Amino acid sequence: MTAPTDPAAAEDMAAVPSAGDILQAVAEKLGLTPDQVERTLAEANITVKSPTAADRRLRVMRLRAHGVKHSGDPFTVEQDFTCGVWAIVHPDNSAGKTSLLEFLVWPLRGEPRDLPPDVRSWLRHLSVDATVAGRPIRIVLDTGDGPHPQLRGRILTADSVDQLLTADDDTVRLLATASGNDDVSRCIGAFFLDALRMEHTNLWQATGGADGEGAPQVHGWASYFGACYLNPGGDEILLGDVNAVGLSARLMELFVDIPYSTALTQLSVAGRREKKALAQGQRRAEGDAKARRSEREAWQAELTGVTGEIDAARAATAQDVSPLLRVADQAASELRAKRALLEEAEQTVAAVSAARVRAEQALLDARETWQARRVLGRLDPVCCPRCEEPLGGRRRSEEREHATCAVCTRPLPEVDAETAEVLLEQLQQALEGAREAGREANGQRSATADAVEAAAAAQRAAAAGLERSLATSQAHDRLRELEIRAAELRGRLAATGSGPEAPPIPVSVQVLAAAEEAVRAAVDASAKRLFPAMNAQIVELAARFGVQNLDSVRLDRSGKVNAVKAGVPTPFKKLSRGDRLRMRIATVIALLRVGAARGVAAHPGLLLIDSVAAEEVTEVPARTLIAELQAIAEELPDLQVVLTTAQPELVDALPADHLITKDGEHLF
Repeated sequence: MTAPTDPAAAEDMAAVPSAGDILQAVAEKLGLTPDQVERTLAEANITVKSPTAADRRLRVMRLRAHGVKHSGDPFTVEQDFTCGVWAIVHPDNSAGKTSLLEFLVWPLRGEPRDLPPDVRSWLRHLSVDATVAGRPIRIVLDTGDGPHPQLRGRILTADSVDQLLTADDDTVRLLATASGNDDVSRCIGAFFLDALRMEHTNLWQATGGADGEGAPQVHGWASYFGACYLNPGGDEILLGDVNAVGLSARLMELFVDIPYSTALTQLSVAGRREKKALAQGQRRAEGDAKARRSEREAWQAELTGVTGEIDAARAATAQDVSPLLRVADQAASELRAKRALLEEAEQTVAAVSAARVRAEQALLDARETWQARRVLGRLDPVCCPRCEEPLGGRRRSEEREHATCAVCTRPLPEVDAETAEVLLEQLQQALEGAREAGREANGQRSATADAVEAAAAAQRAAAAGLERSLATSQAHDRLRELEIRAAELRGRLAATGSGPEAPPIPVSVQVLAAAEEAVRAAVDASAKRLFPAMNAQIVELAARFGVQNLDSVRLDRSGKVNAVKAGVPTPFKKLSRGDRLRMRIATVIALLRVGAARGVAAHPGLLLIDSVAAEEVTEVPARTLIAELQAIAEELPDLQVVLTTAQPELVDALPADHLITKDGEHLF
C-alpha cells in the first residue's frame, strides 16, 4: 500500500488539479491575484493544499489491562495482536467479550463506546501498544481507587517497535499527558488527528446555533473512529456512530482519500456562515426600512398638519378684524346691561326680603302682645312685682271703681278680642304678600343671572375670536417656525424616499463561493473516477459476505449506497439487519482496496466488529462472512480485524493463536 498498483489510478492522480491551479482559477474569475485569494481564504482559516498520499495505518500490537473486581479479585489481561482476523470468543453472555473489545477502543478512541460502568470501575491500568502511521506509540490510561477516581492519560513513544514492546512506561519518551475524562479524550483525539494528518470536520447544521438559523457542528477523532468500530446491524447509519447529517458521507470521502474533500467541507461551512450573516444583515436592513416607513408616515401626517396651519396663518394675515371688533363691543355692552339688571334684581330681592322680615316681626309682636294682654288682664297682684310692697285695699278699690291699675295707678286699656283678631289677620295677609313678592324677586334674579352668564359666554367667544385673528395676523415668528418645520419634514421624506439598497457582496464571500465551486468541481471529478471502482468492490464483497440478490450499488457524495436488490431500489435502512452489517464491512474493505490500488492508506486498516453473528438467523451466513474476511486479510496484509462472537463454531477456521478465549466462566 505504498505505491499505485493500477496504471489507471496513477493517471487519475495526475488529473487532480494542484492548489495553485485552483487559486489561479478563482483569481481569474474574480479579477484578483492568487495571493489575494489565498490571503482571503486564510482569514477564514482555510488553506487549500495540493493533495499528497496519506498514511493513516493503525495497527494494534498489544493490549494490557489490570484491575480489581467488585468481589476483590484482581484480574490481568495481556494480549498480543498481529494483522489478520482475530476473534474474541466465549459461548456465554456477560462473559466479557464486548468489554475486551472496549479495552481496545478506549485508548484508541479516547473514550469507550459501550463499556459497562461496573467493568469500567474495575480498571486500574489500561494500555495499548500500536503503530500509528508507522510510528510506535503506547497509550496508557490509569485510574485510582475510591468512589470518584481521577483518570490520567499518557501518550508515549520509542525509537522502534521492539524497544516499545520491551520497555516499561517509565523508560519510553512521553509525548503528552492529560487528567480527567474530557481532557484525556481531547488529548488522544488531537494526537490521532495530527499523527494521521487529519483535521476536525465542520458540518453545517441547518437548525443549530443559539438563534436556530444554522451553525457548524464540529466532529473529530471520536466521530471518525466509527469507520473502524462498525455499528451493529440494527443501526441505520452506514458509517460512523454519530447521527449527524453528512457525517457518513464525510467519512467515506475522508477514508477513500478524495482530494480536497476536507477543504470542500471547510469552504461549504464558511460559505454558509457568511450567507447566514448576509441574510441576517439583510433582515436587519429590511426591519430598519419597515421602521423607517412608519417614521415616514408619521412625518407625512405631521407635514400635512403643519401645511394646513401655514395656509391658515397666511390667509389670516389679510383678514379684516372690524366685524370681530364690533361683535366683541356689542357682546361687552350686552354683558354690562345684563349685569346692571342683575344688580337691580339683587337690590329688589334684598328689599323684598327686608319687608318680609318686618311683616313676620310685626305679626309675631302682635300675637305676643295679644297673648300677654289676655293673660295679664286676668291677674290679681297682691304686691308690687319690683319691691314686693303689699298693695293696700285703697288701690284695689280704686281699680274696681275707676279702672286704674292697682300697681302703677294708670288707667287700664280696654281689650277688644274681635278687634285684635282682625288686626292679626291683616298682619298675616301682609306677610303672605311679602313672601310672594320675595319669590317673584328671586325668580327674576335667577333669570337675570342666566342671561348674564349667556352674555358673558358670548363676550368670551367674541374676545377669543378677535384675539386669534389679531394673534394670527401678527404672529410672523410662529409662521416662520411652521415653514422651517415643513422644510425639515420635506427634507426627511426626500432623503428616505427610496427603499434600502441591497448590501454589496463582500469580496470574502465571493472568494469563498468561487473557491467552493472550483474545489467542488475537483472533488466531483475525483468521486466520478473513484466511486465506480468502490461500487464494483462493494457489490463483489457484499455478495461474498452473503448479501443475496444484490444487483448494484451506486455511492454518492451524500453517503447513500442506492442499492438495487432483485431489480428493486432499496435504501440502506430498508435492508435487513444482517445485510446492513455486511454492507458496512463491504464498504470499509472497498475503501481499503481502492486505497491500495492508488498506493495510499487513507483508512487505518483496523476493523472492530462486536457480535458479528448477532444479526444472523442461521449459521451459514455468519460463517461465510468470517471466512471471506479471512480471505481478504490475506489479500490485504495490513488489514487487522477484531470481532466478537458467542458461537465458537463460526471461527473454527481461524488460527488458534488468533482466538481470544477462555474455558472459565469469564474471559478475565
